[in-house]
Amino acid sequence: MNKNQPEPLAQPPVSGVEPGEVDPWRFLGWTLSGLISKRIESHPGHPPIPWAPVTKAIASSKVALLSTAGISSKDDPPFDMESERQRPSWGDPSWRRLRSDTTAADVEVNHLHINTEFVRRDLNVALPLDRLRELVAEGVVGSMAETHYSTMGYQGASTKALEEETAPQIAAAMRSEAVDLALLAPV
Repeated sequence: MNKNQPEPLAQPPVSGVEPGEVDPWRFLGWTLSGLISKRIESHPGHPPIPWAPVTKAIASSKVALLSTAGISSKDDPPFDMESERQRPSWGDPSWRRLRSDTTAADVEVNHLHINTEFVRRDLNVALPLDRLRELVAEGVVGSMAETHYSTMGYQGASTKALEEETAPQIAAAMRSEAVDLALLAPV
C-alpha cells in the first residue's frame, strides 16, 4: 500500500445481510446507518404482504411502471413539497398518471429527498419508459401499458395513507387497463 494513501476503512458487518443479498445501508456510512436503523421498527406494523406469483409469461404480459420519484405531468398538479417543508415528518401520499409516450420535457419532478436534476436529465433514471419500449421491441415483454404511475416515495412518519388509499387506487387503475405486471422503479 502507498504510504501517502490512508488505509481503507473496513465496513462493519451488517447484521442479517447474507452473501448475495442487498445491503440497504451500504452507502449511508456508519453514523447515518445507525441513526436511521434505530428508528425503524424491527417488525412491520402491518400483516405480511401476500406473495402474488407471476402466472403469465412476461413475453405475453402487459407491463406498467411505478416510480417513487414524485414525477407529474406538467399539466397535472405537482406533488406537495411545501406542506412537507412545513411538516418534515409528512409526505404527500397522492399519485399521478403518466402516459406511455411521456418524455422528460413533459414532466416535473417534485421530491425533496432526491437530486431531481438526474431525473430531469434522463427520465429513465426514475421512470425507464425507453428501456421498457426496448424490451417490448425485442419481444422480452409483451406490451407496455398505456399509463404508468408515480408517487412520492418519502412518506415521513406514516405510510398508512399510501398503503390504505394510494396503493389500492393505483392497483385498481392498473386492473382497469388489464395490466399483468407492475415494475417498481424506486429512487
